[in-house]
Amino acid sequence: MQRDNSIALSYLFNTNILNDFFKNQSSDRLIKIFNEFNMLDKICQNWTLKEFFEYSYKQLLKNYRNEYVFKNAIAQKILIGRHSIKSSSLFTELRVETSKADIVIFNGTSHVYEIKTELDNFERLENQIKNYKKVFEYVNVVSVESKTDEIKALVDETVGIIILTEQYTLKTIRKPKSGLNNLDKEAIFNILRKNEYLQIIQKNNGSIPDLPNTKIYSACKNLFVQLPIEVIQKEILKTLKKRKNHKNLIDTIKDFPNSLKVAMIEADLSTKQQIDFLQLLNQKTNHVFTQRACDVSSVS
Repeated sequence: MQRDNSIALSYLFNTNILNDFFKNQSSDRLIKIFNEFNMLDKICQNWTLKEFFEYSYKQLLKNYRNEYVFKNAIAQKILIGRHSIKSSSLFTELRVETSKADIVIFNGTSHVYEIKTELDNFERLENQIKNYKKVFEYVNVVSVESKTDEIKALVDETVGIIILTEQYTLKTIRKPKSGLNNLDKEAIFNILRKNEYLQIIQKNNGSIPDLPNTKIYSACKNLFVQLPIEVIQKEILKTLKKRKNHKNLIDTIKDFPNSLKVAMIEADLSTKQQIDFLQLLNQKTNHVFTQRACDVSSVS
């Protein structure tokens, strides 16, 4: 399988294209991409869609280990394998100051995982780590073996370093150290939604300031930063786990192929949507792709 074909297959795991599958049971966008890469005739028509996802993911592991591969490994091996999907919450692309955290896991504490694949550079890493240290107790960089020395030169010893090996295991080079006492209360406040910080202030202050909407944000922030960091950490963990829990996946995550674990966690589908997608995964690829391809080609 050539690298170009692996790049084409990587689009299978694109969030927008997966949303097409969840909503429309197919993806015209993906069919157009496969046409551009001359891929449609290379798809085995006897495969189920599930088999095609698994095959495609294996090709990514072999030829094109992009960010999705790293995210999926963290979801599989840390959230599902080490923690519990019942009591933990996983966020992707969570805005923190001027950065977006690749993966954050909230369980008894907060862990952030910044991914640097072999395709990435380290131009923004120092600023990203600086931002994450303001909000999360444990900060990690997840990368490849060849980047280890470069990472060590850019981050201090409190930052964990994890390697995704060629054998698709996560190897800890250095464990992260707690940064609880160095967290920035204002930066933590800024990741909250309005209803969330109002609830925290109501609970810990006894009431919400009786002020116009234009002033309530600043007033609540001033009250928030006066709380002890231990109280703030406890409230944040509770609030963020409430914002995104995985209760709909507790009994079904095992039914989805390994290639789609993080995609299912990100999608947050209803039980019915999960059932519909599981049924789609059992259909043959010619039903999902080939019949639709004729329609797509006719309007292209």
